[in-house]
Parts: sequence; structure tokens; C-alpha cells
Amino acid sequence: METPPVLPPPIPATSNSPKAVSTGLKLFAIGALLGLLWLALLLVDSVRVERLGFRVQAEQEIAQTWGGEQLLAGPVLAVPFTYPAKTVREVADARGVPVRTEEIRTAKAWAYFLPSELDVSGRLAPSLRHRGIFTVPVYETQLAVRGRFRPAPASLGVDGALYDWTKGRIIVGLQFPRGLRSAPVVQWGEQAVTLEPGTPRDGWVDTLEAPVNATAALADGVGFSLEMTLQGSRRLAVAPVGAQNRVTLKSSWADPSFGGAALPARRTVGPEGFEATWEQSYFGRGYPQQWSDAAGQTAVAYQQIAASVVDVTLLQPVDAYRLVERAIKYGVLFLVLVFANFFLFEVTAKLRIHPLQYMMVGGALVLFFLGYLALSEFVAAGLAYGAAAAASTLLVTGYSASVLKTGRRCLVIGGAVAGTYGYLYFILQLEDYALLAGTAALFALLGVAMWVTRKIDWYGGR
Repeated sequence: METPPVLPPPIPATSNSPKAVSTGLKLFAIGALLGLLWLALLLVDSVRVERLGFRVQAEQEIAQTWGGEQLLAGPVLAVPFTYPAKTVREVADARGVPVRTEEIRTAKAWAYFLPSELDVSGRLAPSLRHRGIFTVPVYETQLAVRGRFRPAPASLGVDGALYDWTKGRIIVGLQFPRGLRSAPVVQWGEQAVTLEPGTPRDGWVDTLEAPVNATAALADGVGFSLEMTLQGSRRLAVAPVGAQNRVTLKSSWADPSFGGAALPARRTVGPEGFEATWEQSYFGRGYPQQWSDAAGQTAVAYQQIAASVVDVTLLQPVDAYRLVERAIKYGVLFLVLVFANFFLFEVTAKLRIHPLQYMMVGGALVLFFLGYLALSEFVAAGLAYGAAAAASTLLVTGYSASVLKTGRRCLVIGGAVAGTYGYLYFILQLEDYALLAGTAALFALLGVAMWVTRKIDWYGGR
């Protein structure tokens, strides 16, 4: 009698089991839903950009009526001069042969001199202006500008130059002259002159000019002083055009931002306001103390002077649009964490959650960002965040009561959503450590997910 052959044991169904296929399809569906919700987050961000554009438009409208971000450049002493200019041209002789000839003609140009000493001081009186639902910080300041001119025409190196010091002009560049409350008066030595709108100069913004006699400046120099009542919005910048500069600005605004080409040498910031003092010389400024617009000289452009300014900006305590932008960047991770909780309940408790139910939960989470954006335009950013988070948490928790079947699971989801909102708010308040805090939270959550799912048989073999 023949012994029947020994058959190998059957290979257990693993990846092809119905449970494994169902799990894979569900993960694919969840991934597709996350992609759709990501597009919804992009639409919310586009709404944020649109609303931000409306705020910029409101700022521009206020700038047109009150005064924009002011930039003070000057004063500059301009002196006309003449010099012999050599030209070469070809003329035909009696035989019609071209002959090169040199001609000397008298050319006219302007020489520009910057002050050797400059001291600018002012106190900004801030207030808020409203345009629709938007609020823009503005200020009024009494600026005092003092200094001394000691021009050195020899440094220009123009041979044969004849300067007409009696026809000098004092020039002050101002970004928004309409912000002046009255015509500024310059005390030039013993002479008082009133600044008036100047003639257009190549590359310069609107200028204020007045004629001065600069003859005395060649000897011991000439001192000057200027006071102006100026209106502006958000930012005030001062160009350090002196060889030695000192700029002192004060205000009762408690949230300043100091910028420009140099930071203050001394500053104090507190709830009562700020005081900042800049002290610097012309080294590293990027342009000389004197130049000409002709005679082979390189003229200094207004952009060079504007690039050397020191400034202070009146920041609003919380920029809601910036916080919403940062929150949206965490939106996809937020969706993944909540969906992961639902999926784990589905796997461990053998529940069946339809993709449409995932979509409902995801929609409630996306609406949080839109609600946060909408409320932040009317109430404080923290209150707007709390109200939007509470509404979204109640929606998700209430809907989970019918999806997850038991109150304990519903409370777990509600606690997870509320905790995630709380931690996200904590991250939004951080600046330097936001990335570290967010990364640490992700590591912790991934560790919890690994521990919870460590005994799950994903292939459904048993």
C-alpha cells in the first residue's frame, strides 16, 4: 500500500484578506479626503490674503488724507557753480578734411553738501484711525532738527569751479509733505527762511526748499535749526546725512519695532512707551559728504540715502492675519491627528465610519480657521481663537456622539480636539521656539500612536 504524499501546509491569507483590503481602501479614502480638505485650507488662506489686501488699501487711503510712512532726508545744502568744460568736435577745413578741435565752454551745475553735525529729536503722539473695520496707527510729532554745515568744495576736485554761495538752497526731502501742519521755518545762522515745495529733482521724492546765503559757511560754518509739526502713519524714518548723527525718538506707544540700517545705541521700552537714541557717523553709510550732478562726478541717488535710514514702526500688539497664516500652516497636521483618532477607534473597536462622516468632521475643523479669521477682525485675537476653537470642538464632539456610539469615546475625541487647539495656541504665541515646540509635540503624538497600535494585526490573519 502506497503512502500518500505529504502536502505542504496551506499558506495563510495575509495581504489579500478582506480585512487587509478594507483597511487599505479606508486609508486611501482618508488620504483623498485629506487632499480635498487641504484645498479647502488653501481657499481659507486666499480669503485671508484678500482681507489683508483690504487692510493695506485702508492704510493707503488713510495715508492719502493724514500722511503715510514718513521719511526725513536732509537738510542738504545745494550751491550752483560754473566750471570750464572741454569739448572735442570735428570741423571741416578749407579742403573739406575733418579736423578735431577742442573748445572750452562754461558749464553750469549744482554742488551738494551734507551737514557735518545733525541732531534730530521728536516725540510721537500716537492715535488710531479707522477705515471700515480696519484700524491703523497714526502719529503726530514735533520734530526738531539742528546741526551745522561746514562745506568743503575742494573735496569735489572740480578744476576752475566758481561757486555762487549767495544763491545756495537748503533742501529737505520728505516722503509725504501733505502731512505737514504748517510751512516749516529754517533758522539759517541769523537768517530765517520758510521752506516751500521745491522743483522736481532727478530720483528724489517731493522736496522742500528755501534760498539761503551760504557765504559764511566757508569760514566757521553755519548752524541751522528747523522745527516741523508732522503727521504720519505707522513708521517714521530719519536719514543720517550728517558726518556725526544723533537721533532721539520718544512715544507713549508700547509696541515699537526698531529697524533700518542701524539699531538704537540706547533704548527703553515699557508699558508707558519707548525712548530710543541712535548715534552713528558717516562710516558705512554708502555715500559721501559732498557730490555734484555734473563735472564728471557721481551723483548720490535718493535711494542711497533712503537705504541708510534708522526708523521706528508703531506695531499693533497682535497681527491677527499673521497668526491666522501661521495657524493654517499647521492645518493639515491638525486634520491628520483628528482623523487618526477616529481611525484608531474604527480599527480597535470594530466600528464602521463612513468617509462622508470623516468629511463632516474635517469640515468642522476647517471652519475653525475661517471662523478665527472672521472673528479676529472684530474682537481680540485670543478671544477670536477661543470662540472659533470652542465652536469647532462642540461640533466635532457632538457629532462624535452618534458616530462612536459611546460617551467615553466621544469625550476622548473632544478632549483630543480641545487639547490640540490649546497646544496650537501655545505654539502661535511663540516666536523663536515655535518650531521646537511643534516638533516635540509631533514626536510625542507619534509615540502614543505607536504604543496604541503595537498589537493590531493589520493583515487580519487572526
